[in-house]
Amino acid sequence: MAPTKKQLLQDECKGLGLSSTGRVAQLTKHIDNQKKSKQISSKDEEDPMCDAILVTQSMLGDKDDMKIQAKAAYEQELEKEELEVGHVRGEVYVGNRRGVGLAGMKAKLDLLETQVKNHEIWAKDHESRAKDLESDAKELRARVATLSLAAQDYKRVRQRFISTFKRIKLPDQMEESDYDIIRNGNSIAHGGDAAVDAWLYEGIGGRKDIYAFQQLYRLHPSEETLKILDIHAEVQAHNQKTGTNEFYQKFAAFILAFQKSNLNMAYLIDKAANATRAAYGALLNCPRYRNGE
Repeated sequence: MAPTKKQLLQDECKGLGLSSTGRVAQLTKHIDNQKKSKQISSKDEEDPMCDAILVTQSMLGDKDDMKIQAKAAYEQELEKEELEVGHVRGEVYVGNRRGVGLAGMKAKLDLLETQVKNHEIWAKDHESRAKDLESDAKELRARVATLSLAAQDYKRVRQRFISTFKRIKLPDQMEESDYDIIRNGNSIAHGGDAAVDAWLYEGIGGRKDIYAFQQLYRLHPSEETLKILDIHAEVQAHNQKTGTNEFYQKFAAFILAFQKSNLNMAYLIDKAANATRAAYGALLNCPRYRNGE
């Protein structure tokens, strides 16, 4: 009488040193796992070891009781003979289904931690960009405000032109308000305005006689220098916050370095380090107000 499939499988399990008890499906699984194990070993000859993870449950209680119960639970789990061999993120593990399922937990946690750190970096970068945009918007609002004032002053100068024409060509039509317009226009036309006058030196077609501006205001008409002056004026005039001594000291150091450089306009352009650029960076990065801002 020919042996049955189960008998053949039992004989093969005995030859492989495996348990020969169980149904056909269990015997087949034992043999398949053994073959997979051999294949894995042949592929990883340099490190033939693998981690075995067995997960079970035991009752809570006294430490010694928990140890005893856990040991018994492990033994019961091993008697079920349901251990599996699997690959998790390139690593080989052997254990019961729950154990192999937990094998890649550390790698998953590492990946999650990396994602969290990347998100934190993104958030900080986003916050920094938001602050830069807020600063740019604030600067643009200041420019618009200055331009609005300049436009009003220009209208007064043009009114002066018309009233002056009346005074010369139509003296009989002169009114008292025309004399006020002329006096007001003269004060604007012949008075100083560093912020507006500095724009006359910007862009193509801008004025080149920088020495004249320096003679008038004792500073260079550069955007960086005006920015420093605006910051100082903002701190000085704030009605709720008080400027730090460090800020005022660094502002004085910047002005001194700028003057010692003979008002060199290229202190941020020059590749070589210079005292003015160092003082400029120190001033921008120091706390401006006593509450840490």
